[in-house]
Amino acid sequence: MDHDGPPGPAPAYRTARIVVRGEFGTILAAALPDCECATLSGETHVKTQVRDDAELFGVVERLRSLGASVISLSVDP
Repeated sequence: MDHDGPPGPAPAYRTARIVVRGEFGTILAAALPDCECATLSGETHVKTQVRDDAELFGVVERLRSLGASVISLSVDP
């Protein structure tokens, strides 16, 4: 379907913070190059920018496929 008007506004990005059990630092850095990863006390903290829930849950699914167990997840409004 063609649209004749100007494109809509670019989607707003939100910051997502995900904590997983275990130290996955180098593995996640390679698998999720757009994310910031840090290990702390047996956990890996992942910070990324997402446009919508689908993108967020894509990151979560990628983490799970690597064997990571999500402990917490938060998204800035």
